[in-house]
Amino acid sequence: MTFVLLTAGDHPLFVDGTDDPNLAEAAGPAVLIAVDSAADDSNSGPDIGTEAPSLNACIDAPYRPLAYRESGADWSDIDFEAADHWVQMGPELRRRLVEDHLATLAVGEFKVATNNGSASIITNNWVYSGSPRTYRAAGRLRELITVLGELTRKADQRA
Repeated sequence: MTFVLLTAGDHPLFVDGTDDPNLAEAAGPAVLIAVDSAADDSNSGPDIGTEAPSLNACIDAPYRPLAYRESGADWSDIDFEAADHWVQMGPELRRRLVEDHLATLAVGEFKVATNNGSASIITNNWVYSGSPRTYRAAGRLRELITVLGELTRKADQRA
């Protein structure tokens, strides 16, 4: 598996997994993702001899998030359900949620993100309200989205 560490201060970089010293040094916000987890036809990960994919590429691609670190906090693992929902979203929906972690989703968008989950699904990663129902990310999924939003805003400030 190929891991990439996304941080506010540096360009994304390849790391050797959860024991890599770069993770301990990353103060947050930071995200650890598996970049060879994308469901593509080539079944090949990135070329390790190249630069790690950019933050934007990591948001747009269906890479599997493994952990995140909020500013001033410890690393938090991302549960399988939250990671699955992140991967199942399309790039436009991922981008929209990163830009606004409180963005609402219509039932159809929610079904895409949950692999056609029932509109009444009980989950720690989504909350719903209203009629017709609208959904918002919650739990670990929202925390991941919030950290990615912080990273994006900091990257935009550097540019």
